[in-house]
Amino acid sequence: MNNKYTYLFLPVIIIIACFIIWPPSQLMITDELSYFFQAKNWIGGNINNTIIDAVSGTTHTLIEGHYPPGNSFILGGFYSINESLIYFAGLIFYLASIFLSYQTLKENNLPIIGLCVLYLFIPLIFIARTTMSEMPSLLLITIGVYLYFRNKSSSYLWLAFITGLSLSFRETNLLLIAPLAFFISKNYIYSALAFLAGLSFRLLGYYILKTNPFFVKEGYPFGLEYLPDTIFIYAVILLVLLPLSPLWFSRVPRENIKPFSIGLLSFLGLHLVYGYVAHVYSGYTNGLLLNGRFWIPALPIFVIAMSYYLKDRNWINNKWIGAAILGIILIVNVGVHYKISIKQNEFYQFSEELKSVTQDQLTFIDMNSRTPIYRYIYSFVQDRKWSDINLVNDSFHIHQAFEKNGSFNVAIITSGATVAQSSRNDQFYKIIDKLKENYSVKNIIEFCPGSNSCLNMYEVREQ
Repeated sequence: MNNKYTYLFLPVIIIIACFIIWPPSQLMITDELSYFFQAKNWIGGNINNTIIDAVSGTTHTLIEGHYPPGNSFILGGFYSINESLIYFAGLIFYLASIFLSYQTLKENNLPIIGLCVLYLFIPLIFIARTTMSEMPSLLLITIGVYLYFRNKSSSYLWLAFITGLSLSFRETNLLLIAPLAFFISKNYIYSALAFLAGLSFRLLGYYILKTNPFFVKEGYPFGLEYLPDTIFIYAVILLVLLPLSPLWFSRVPRENIKPFSIGLLSFLGLHLVYGYVAHVYSGYTNGLLLNGRFWIPALPIFVIAMSYYLKDRNWINNKWIGAAILGIILIVNVGVHYKISIKQNEFYQFSEELKSVTQDQLTFIDMNSRTPIYRYIYSFVQDRKWSDINLVNDSFHIHQAFEKNGSFNVAIITSGATVAQSSRNDQFYKIIDKLKENYSVKNIIEFCPGSNSCLNMYEVREQ
């Protein structure tokens, strides 16, 4: 079997088929909501991401985030064409990265089996169904790797520009791509100017949105105390999900190993002391996906390394080996897409249940932490005005709600799956207990669609 079909066309057909059979139609990660609502609000001229509370009339932020503006601007372009396109933005970046990686391998006489990195890295298969910034970052780093190997008269300027532009999506992209730009630069002054030209998109975006071009979103802290947890999760990622990947770099030529190792080691070092340790809060499966997603922009470098490692190994041209690898690609992709579709359907069922219960009533969602709940009710709120979804978490707001609407509903979604969600469960029940002290609270529905999560709807009336 022709390797071009085995490692390029047939895997791409598998990927596209999975998207057709199980199309994404639901935001699955909290960060996605920030990107989506930023994009949606910017299109409507609401650059501050605010809504007007339907009860109190006050203005408040709908979704916290303030992530680098690049991803939301791109999603806004997809959304302005057709809303459903945002769900396939990740696929578009994915396919473009695959074909450009193929072109890089072809031009450098490297075996295209290295593309398997992009087909079998489970966090990428999952994130490709989302609107997360790792996907455009993957494409930008892929472009950077292509320009690095092309290394023609103008490539170094374009690579420096891409380096600056990559900061409009994720700050950590700089660690991966800057060494590539540095090592092929033929004029550091021109490279610096090209870098600033690319960086200007981030500066201008934040100036428009925040009136502060140098704004940096606050995130999780950094510290050595996170090493015991992070070193385990990244060992699994680099030794299991990317099987023994450090060995792949043993056959990379010396002139390439320097920028590769500088970028990847600094990238790894930063994440080892980063306080975001997903598996502690969300379990090991989710932890591998959520912490593993950080490595998605680095995958184009691993594609090259794997191809160098397997170059001149005769067995990679064996048709039975190719068929076996293709079978693994099929099983992994179908399994991941099917599993995610089940969770997506669960979210959809929550929304449908809310629609059947609330009808035209104004529904108050009291979560204290607004963002996570929107994943569950996303489909529901597409048919309503966002200003109809309110927080009822203080007595004054509750009094306002009664004055305007009389009785109202409070919906909560609880789960015992994670430490973080269990903590929120305690908050939710405390809110209900507080309401019961002064109001008649009746549980009108409990809906558990076969997993750890349950929807409870309460009708709140004055006693």
